[in-house]
Amino acid sequence: MRHAETTWNRENRLQGHSDLPLSPVGEEQARRVGAFFASRHLRQLVTSGLRRTRQTAEAILAGNGHRLIPAVDHELREIHLGVWEGLTPQEIDAQFAGAYQRWKEQPSTVTIPQAEPLEAFQQRVRRAMARVVSQLKEGDHAVVTHGGVIAMILADVLGADYDAILRRLRLDNAGITALEFGQGRPHVLWVNSTVHLD
Repeated sequence: MRHAETTWNRENRLQGHSDLPLSPVGEEQARRVGAFFASRHLRQLVTSGLRRTRQTAEAILAGNGHRLIPAVDHELREIHLGVWEGLTPQEIDAQFAGAYQRWKEQPSTVTIPQAEPLEAFQQRVRRAMARVVSQLKEGDHAVVTHGGVIAMILADVLGADYDAILRRLRLDNAGITALEFGQGRPHVLWVNSTVHLD
């Protein structure tokens, strides 16, 4: 799932590796995610190391009542967005000659100063998911991560272009995407469910 809301999410500021806590709205979203998982026996909970994901994971455990200790995997962090972090799309376009609009259309063609290369991001997300999958057992496992990471995972699972997935999928704060792993390729059960937030 994607982490719950931060103040920068509300202000539409790009976060990347910037380490912000949940906003009051995000804390409530995280509680509702916890309530969603309350009746599920989680075998494993993995989170990126950033505060917004760790706080969301802690709320899941509080609502679930399990004594799991979340496994922290720093390779599940969002892509590092360099000098764009902390800026709104309008500020980026004003400072970088419309670069955000170009990125929105085809992210892989835009080089962001001091940012993580897309290929390096893709490789670390694949390594992190390979670790998660290698530890799967029968039952439910939860991963709390970031929108760009979820888009990258879905692109791999669906054999789709990352640019197209990022452009065409909406991944809300505290939205849950479900994958089923068994024999053969994984299956996508649902994407970005937010019914638990209603």
